[in-house]
Amino acid sequence: MLIGLRMINKYLFSLLAIVLAANISAQTVPTLRCISIDENQDVTLSWTQPADTGADFNAYLVYYRNAVSAPFSILSQVTDYNQSSVLINGSFATFGEFMMVQVFNGFADTSAASDTISPIVLGISSSGRVVSLGWNNSGLASQDSIYKLYKNDFVGNWNLLENFDFPLTAAQDTIADCFEEVLYRVEANGLGGCISRSNQVNRLIVDDVPPEQADLLCASVDTSSGEVILEWDRSASQDALGYMLFYFEDFNRTDTVFGADTLSFTYDKNGINALIRPETLSVAPFDSCFDSVNLWYNQAADNLRFRTMFIETSDYDKCSGKLAFSWQMPREGFPVGVRNLSGCNVYRQTNSLEPEVISTLSSLDSVFIDSGLVAGNKYTYVICPFDEQSGKEALSNKIVIDLGEKNAPDYLYIKSIVNNHDNGYNEINVYTDTNSETVSYGLFRSLLAQDKFMEVEKVDEDLSAEFFFTDESGSPSQSDYYYQVLAYDECEEIIGRSQVSKSIYLKGTKNVQDLINRVEWTNYEGFDTAGTDVDFYDLYRVTTGSNEELLSSEPRAFKYTDNLEAIDLVSGAVCYYVIAEEEDGNIYDFKESSVSNLLCLDYPPTVFLPNAFTPDDDGLNDRFLPYVNFIDPTDYELRIYDRTGLLVFQTNDPLEGWAGSNETTGIFAYQLTLSNARGEALRYAGKVQLIR
Repeated sequence: MLIGLRMINKYLFSLLAIVLAANISAQTVPTLRCISIDENQDVTLSWTQPADTGADFNAYLVYYRNAVSAPFSILSQVTDYNQSSVLINGSFATFGEFMMVQVFNGFADTSAASDTISPIVLGISSSGRVVSLGWNNSGLASQDSIYKLYKNDFVGNWNLLENFDFPLTAAQDTIADCFEEVLYRVEANGLGGCISRSNQVNRLIVDDVPPEQADLLCASVDTSSGEVILEWDRSASQDALGYMLFYFEDFNRTDTVFGADTLSFTYDKNGINALIRPETLSVAPFDSCFDSVNLWYNQAADNLRFRTMFIETSDYDKCSGKLAFSWQMPREGFPVGVRNLSGCNVYRQTNSLEPEVISTLSSLDSVFIDSGLVAGNKYTYVICPFDEQSGKEALSNKIVIDLGEKNAPDYLYIKSIVNNHDNGYNEINVYTDTNSETVSYGLFRSLLAQDKFMEVEKVDEDLSAEFFFTDESGSPSQSDYYYQVLAYDECEEIIGRSQVSKSIYLKGTKNVQDLINRVEWTNYEGFDTAGTDVDFYDLYRVTTGSNEELLSSEPRAFKYTDNLEAIDLVSGAVCYYVIAEEEDGNIYDFKESSVSNLLCLDYPPTVFLPNAFTPDDDGLNDRFLPYVNFIDPTDYELRIYDRTGLLVFQTNDPLEGWAGSNETTGIFAYQLTLSNARGEALRYAGKVQLIR
């Protein structure tokens, strides 16, 4: 903006130097009233005639200088006393000072000098559409103390724009279009009715100034699409036409929004996806003036470049139920989410419930830990930076943690409980789903179904779909047991349970005198959980040489009476066990058998030694055969000696007797060695008579 020139000094102190040796008399001085510059920059001075004192008038002399430090020189001479104005040709649209004197008496005398005045010189400058005008004070008295600013419409009319009270010497005008030629002048009404006019200033005004910047307020993520929702301040420039959006590293203009009051936009170009990375954008306003060289409107530079809030890392510890995640912080010139970060709200949505703020963090926090997460739930998190100054809140990308239900085994099933008769331990056979989160299995045991189960054994998951536990701490010969198998995940949480199954316990009593055994057993439980039940309970008896005999096969019989009289040779113990046979229809296509403990009832040995025999092949007492029962047949030895002590017969077979072959009638000695059911050695010795 131009500032009006200062009013030059009204009084001149060098008149003596100008008139030199001229005589100054009391002749009155012409009074300057107006000074005008025309379109040719010629100047017209107007004055008021001095009073006629009767002196001999010779001329009015007009003096001029173009600098304060320069001397005045005569510029014009007017010889007509009645003339009150003069046109002086030249270029006077610059600084200069004028004054007048009157000379008379044959140019011998000179009046005092008039006040010094200056032409009104109008200057012009522009910025964008704003035209700044400035001028100087002329030094003349004004009729109304007003400067009038006029603008030409280029069809012959000067239109008054505005009045300015003295001593104001500056003004502004705003053009309506991007290109406009302007022509201005300033006028002031002088005393006596004349008018002082400035020079005329002309210029082609081209609006090449961009509008004022507009900064982003927030950049929020559309969590369903990854697009970015931008909001910004309105440009303060009245001629703003719209806004340009810039994206990514090169910041080329990638989208345009028209309308100075359109202050938000959803950016969806160039593959933007704020769900997978932070996105950086900025905004710059432009006005309505098109630049034919750059082929675009006047555009402000973008200022603040916003990054969207982005949750960079997340770490879920499912065993502790904790989730930790972090995000990037703003840095100088690169706000994150909002212009002035006041803090962050942490929103969490559980399943399909409404999101809720679970924590409000400070502007210095960049890490958050959430705890107490529950398996089976789906959690969605969004970090929302907020700006207390603007009241704006932006959304980050979202983090979804779908804990779902634990991947438990689809099936965990106790197929059967089999007592291993070699070692007496129960073996629990298991069938399980190996496509689960199971890392280990535990075998639990209880005496009663309603009692607390205790852990018996634990094994790692790296097993086949079918495996077995061995219960080495139980006493299956004294009781039945309830068993259950549990599946554990890596957090030692139970994610699967088998059915509860009960082993078969067999017990019994013996009647040694009558050779009668009575046994009974408990039912097996476990098949029914899989949709089947016990088809038959098979009772087996085990005697000499591991001979097995099926005694009974009934669906619901749980006791049996066994008569041993018909058995010729029985080892020292009579043993029994029960097998529970599963009926058809198992959902896993099994048909299993569960086996009870082995029950052995011990009997004392029975030994009878005849004292004579007659080997005459009549079928009666043809051999010397001791009658033995309830012994260990594997530890049997019979020896026969003659009178001289010579061994004539030996056998380890309890059923093989001595037929007296090649021997005559006589007395022979025998020795019988055997063991009872407890492995205790028994020895018998005596004599037997062979009679032919």
